[in-house]
Amino acid sequence: MFEKILVPMDGSRLSSSALPYAIEVARRFDAEIVLFRAVGKTPIIYPVAPTPGTFTTSPITTQMIMESAEKQDKRNLARANRYLSRILNKAKAQGVRGSYHSLLGQPAKSIIDFYRQEAIDLVIMTTRGKSGLKRALLGSIADEVIREPGIPVLVIRPGRRTKK
Repeated sequence: MFEKILVPMDGSRLSSSALPYAIEVARRFDAEIVLFRAVGKTPIIYPVAPTPGTFTTSPITTQMIMESAEKQDKRNLARANRYLSRILNKAKAQGVRGSYHSLLGQPAKSIIDFYRQEAIDLVIMTTRGKSGLKRALLGSIADEVIREPGIPVLVIRPGRRTKK
């Protein structure tokens, strides 16, 4: 039923709490997990003029700013790959096959695009559980993915477990 399970990870404890569920589903269906991280592009910030019309950015300055942002993006992707590699090694130690991918982009759109391109069967991810005004103002990556037609998503909403 499931051959490839996508597990979006953002580096937080919250996102990593989806991993035990993904490992369990992967074991039951002899599936592969695919760890995924979308890294936001480094914002380009130009120097601000002290007064309007007294300063313009030269082509060389623009080039330096762009190169600096590209270098930062590469460092961020390398950091994301190291993180995903560590997580994947822990999953493999539990007998699960897997791989990892990271790319530059907006998280929800990147997850949806990757799902479609890689023939993923299931997405397992966490949500912060925001509701009402907070969700309307801040948005939710899980909410965007859930609302995309045709994508099966298992959403984990971590909470305090109570002893019975």
